[in-house]
Amino acid sequence: MDSVAARIRARATGRKTVEDLYQDSSRVYFIHYACESFEKNAATGSVKVVLIAIRNLHNGQTKSWSILKSAELDGCFTAIPSNINRLEKIMLDGFFGFLNEHPDCRFVHWNMRDDHFGFSALEHRHRALDGVPFVVRDGQKVDLSRLLWTLYGDNYASHTSKSGRPGRIFSLVEMNNIGDKGALSGDDEPKAFESGDHLKMQQSTLRKLEIFSCIFELVHRKKLKTEASWLDVNGLHPAYILDSIKRHWIVSLFAVTGTVIGALLTWWKAINAFFQIE
Repeated sequence: MDSVAARIRARATGRKTVEDLYQDSSRVYFIHYACESFEKNAATGSVKVVLIAIRNLHNGQTKSWSILKSAELDGCFTAIPSNINRLEKIMLDGFFGFLNEHPDCRFVHWNMRDDHFGFSALEHRHRALDGVPFVVRDGQKVDLSRLLWTLYGDNYASHTSKSGRPGRIFSLVEMNNIGDKGALSGDDEPKAFESGDHLKMQQSTLRKLEIFSCIFELVHRKKLKTEASWLDVNGLHPAYILDSIKRHWIVSLFAVTGTVIGALLTWWKAINAFFQIE
C-alpha cells in the first residue's frame, strides 16, 4: 500500500513539475551538449566538449556555443586541431557567462546528471582549462528522462527503437512521429568529432533540443504516446481508485454538497426540537 501511495504522490509531483515549468516557460531552457568519445580520454582526463546548446521553452529561441563558432570568431577556422583547447575555453566562457547572467532560470535536460555526462562534467572541464564556472543549483535542473519515468513508469519506451537506433529518445521519436533529421545517436556524435565534422554535431545537438521540446509539449498536453500500459501508469489498486475519485471535481462537488445539506438538516432538526420543547 505504501509503495502504491508513494507512486501516486510521485506522479502527482511530476505532473505539477510539468505545469510549473510551462507556467514559467520564459525562464525555462532545454539544454544538450556534444563531446568527444568517453573512452578516448578515459586514462588522460576529462573529455573535450564540442558544442553546448539551449532552447527557450516559451519562444523556441535557440542559442549555442561551439568550438566551430569560436574558431570562426577567432580567425583560425582552418587550424582548429592546433588551437582546440583555447577554442574550447572560449566556448565554455561564453556558456557559463550566460548562466551567470540568468541565475534564476531552470534547465530541462536528458540524463545530464553526473561527472560522466552532465553539468558537473561541464564545470570540471571548464576548471581544467583554467575557467571559473557558474554552478547551477540542483533544484534548477529537471531531468526529462527521469520525469518521463515518474509519469509513465519504467516501461515507457524501449532502449532500442523499432528501426534499431539505440536510446529511448529515438523510440519516442518513432512512436510520436517527431522529426529527427540530422539527430545522431550517442555513439555517432563522437565519430563525427573524430572526422572533424563539427557541423554535423551542431545539427544533431540542435535537432535533439527540438525533440526534447516536442516530447515535453506532448507530455503537457497529455498526448505523448509511450509503451507504458494503463497499469504501468496508474496501477490497478484500491489506493489509486480512491485517490482518483477524490481528485474528480464532480465527486468533490457532491461531497461538499452533502456536507452542506447534512449541516442544514442538523440545524433544522435543532430548531424543530427547540420549538417542540417550548
